[in-house]
Amino acid sequence: MDGRIFHIREQLAANLNHDWTIEEMAGLVELSIPHFQKLFKTNTGTSPMAYLRDLRLNRACECLESSFNQLKQIRVHIGMTDDSHFTRDFKDKFGVTPTDYRKKYWEKIQNGALVGAE
Repeated sequence: MDGRIFHIREQLAANLNHDWTIEEMAGLVELSIPHFQKLFKTNTGTSPMAYLRDLRLNRACECLESSFNQLKQIRVHIGMTDDSHFTRDFKDKFGVTPTDYRKKYWEKIQNGALVGAE
């Protein structure tokens, strides 16, 4: 993997709640926007913004599984500003709403389905 893309991926993961733009990402690695987008997609198979969205949604899952924070707190923590977009994007990726995801996860825990599965 290109070192510049590795660097951006690390920055995105470390700063999920930052309001990232393509311009800012490209600037951090000193590339033009078109070159950055092409290089990112070549190295990751997806666009920078889709990659960021997936990072955020995966982190939301971790938060739903490991805390009882309200959805708004989780949404703000991962940098998603709009509740309806968060819920829609989450459901598109995982097939359930964040609330249902948490409920199903904790039901599995209570039923012992996840004990020893790690």
